[in-house]
Amino acid sequence: MVRKKTIFLFLALILPTCIFLFLKFFGKNEFTVDPYYVDVAPERVDGCTAVVDLPYSIPDSIMAQLPEKNAELILLKFGEFDGESANQIRRLKEEFSNDPLAFLSLPVTPKSDYWKNCVFFLKEPFDAVMIDRRGVIRGQYSSAEREEMDRLITEVSILLKKY
Repeated sequence: MVRKKTIFLFLALILPTCIFLFLKFFGKNEFTVDPYYVDVAPERVDGCTAVVDLPYSIPDSIMAQLPEKNAELILLKFGEFDGESANQIRRLKEEFSNDPLAFLSLPVTPKSDYWKNCVFFLKEPFDAVMIDRRGVIRGQYSSAEREEMDRLITEVSILLKKY
């Protein structure tokens, strides 16, 4: 009986150690943020006539109009930074103050409404989009919700380590 207990105790200690060492040497602990609209075209809003090629990226004509040329990632918010949205953006700016992340806000105009619906494909309740320097959409967020901004912080951290 004592011999069985010794064997079970030995296995209980050795097995987790072997699994840990195997994962340590052969496993990859890597997270990715997949781009949007690689395999599936976005749903179109009535009035959007632009042709969407897959994998989708923001047209160069629109990327050229964005003032941040040296940023790795751009967070583009449609509407003003006000209320809870301003608090969450302030938190993001503090978190990534030394990183190549740009924050842009577009006031509500017919042009920005067209961009929101027909270029970035944002649907309610989303009012912010993150794009990388190649014009690929990396995330869509509701800037007034803390959970969404926590997800954004995590995704930005992952993407900045990748570049």
